[in-house]
Amino acid sequence: MPYSVLDMAEFLFERFPNHRVEVLGGEVSVEPLPDGRHAEILTDVMAACFKAGTVERDPWPVQRLAIWLPTGPDDFAMPDLSIVDGEFHHHMVTYNCYDPKIFRLVLEVTSAALCSDLTRKPAAYAMAGVPVYVIVDRVDRRVLVLTDPKDGEYREQAVHRVGESFALPESIGASVPFAVDDLLS
Repeated sequence: MPYSVLDMAEFLFERFPNHRVEVLGGEVSVEPLPDGRHAEILTDVMAACFKAGTVERDPWPVQRLAIWLPTGPDDFAMPDLSIVDGEFHHHMVTYNCYDPKIFRLVLEVTSAALCSDLTRKPAAYAMAGVPVYVIVDRVDRRVLVLTDPKDGEYREQAVHRVGESFALPESIGASVPFAVDDLLS
């Protein structure tokens, strides 16, 4: 009996519990958990969100919440960090994945899947209608903020480099300021 892509993903989740498993474009990817600096960046972003006022649980920053994607029948991703509607618990679609409509922002900190973070995921998140996609690119030492998704692409792309500051758009629930140096140090 042939196995589905979701069966394969479930098998990999069970075999590699300390790894991230995602399905993009019908292809299963498995990555080891990232390093400590990666985790620190996520903590810094969450702390900035709380400081900026996202403390009433709407919106709410969460880590590793799976998003169901419209790019294939079994596609899902597990962003490093998301800002979601406070009532996200009521929007599970299937397979512990949540409806894209509750995601206000997804953020990826680059690691082994640099290519996926910069190529496949922007299209998938834009097609899902996620309003803001942030990529903390540790390789090229920059932060990309992609907004205004339409027809599978983000129409607005801002690149912030070392020495610059930026703010996440207020549309996520609060304007959250950052210095690129602080995120990449």
